[in-house]
Amino acid sequence: MKICFICNEYPPMPANGIGIFVQTLAEQLAAQGEEVWVAGYGRRNPSRFTQNGVRVEWVALPDILHRNFIRVNGYRVPLAALIRRQYLSLHVNRLVRSQKIDLVESHDFHGPLAGKPPCKLIVRLHGSVTVYRAGEGRPTEIDPRDKAAERRQVAMADHLVAVSRHIGAATNSVFGLQRPFEVIYNGIDTRLFSPNPALAEQGRILFAGNLLFRKGYAFLLQAAPLILQACPNAVIDFIGGAGGSHQAAVNAEHARLPDAIRARVRFLGPVAHANMPEQYNRCAVYAFPSLTEAFGLTCAEAMACARPIVATNRASGPELIQDGVTGLLVDPTHVEDLAQAVVRLLADPQFAHATSQRARNFALRHFSVEDLGPRNLAFYRSIL
Repeated sequence: MKICFICNEYPPMPANGIGIFVQTLAEQLAAQGEEVWVAGYGRRNPSRFTQNGVRVEWVALPDILHRNFIRVNGYRVPLAALIRRQYLSLHVNRLVRSQKIDLVESHDFHGPLAGKPPCKLIVRLHGSVTVYRAGEGRPTEIDPRDKAAERRQVAMADHLVAVSRHIGAATNSVFGLQRPFEVIYNGIDTRLFSPNPALAEQGRILFAGNLLFRKGYAFLLQAAPLILQACPNAVIDFIGGAGGSHQAAVNAEHARLPDAIRARVRFLGPVAHANMPEQYNRCAVYAFPSLTEAFGLTCAEAMACARPIVATNRASGPELIQDGVTGLLVDPTHVEDLAQAVVRLLADPQFAHATSQRARNFALRHFSVEDLGPRNLAFYRSIL
């Protein structure tokens, strides 16, 4: 089978969740003997190379188009930004025809393709900006061009794959569609992300994720005085980056804390993905009070490390965590409930240990990366 993935953040490009997922799946399929390409918009550096059996092609518009701007709705926009989707689509269409590719898999986030390629098109629903803004309660705060591109991406797909039941239903609702979708959860390397109880630090509470509003870091900061007053030896660590206005919002929220509390809240910045198993295992409680999440990769990784978890009861949270069984679920906007749940796990090690062991077992059954390639390959074969 010949498969082409569309990904603008495939490593070694700076990668978030979609880039890591595509790399994991692409390399698994290549190792199983499938012919795999990745095509993406490489900004200003076109290149072609093979990495772990996967053929990667970056396309880029001429530099002059990045340096020339026009005004759109009052904003200065590079010419390259207006036509990059069309340019990528033209390249993908040529690749499909020349290599006789069987199917192309794209994604919903920012709608990277302008049109349907001349073969089967799968769109994987990782969570679009439009759907996330709706989940945050801020549906108007999105560029109309991005919204149109994301809806077009979903509407033109031959088949949809959702990384959770929640994101499939939410995508249909937000875009006014009634498309069927297959649910295939993301995979976790449960050998890399595995328990190491010797590393656990009593009283360490951990949050990991980009410091964005939807990730719920602000709710954990607001809960910090309640948590740290009840647990005098506890600290709260935040792993993840923020930039621009996001960093300003983080700084403002942190500055509101009393001095004594602020000293026990630490921002560690981004941490390499390969080093995250150690970070999870060093925590006594993992807290992830996200407002909206397509899957919740860090939550699943913490589960695989058998960590006690407080997670959101919104979006995909209930698909990963069964309240009171594999962790605790709370409404992230109810700060008192969030604080009480964290304190409960810190104060009751026996209960925390029982939930964490069940969480590990659930992750092994449902999120093992070893099953990711076979599950997806079976789906691909079923639609060809």
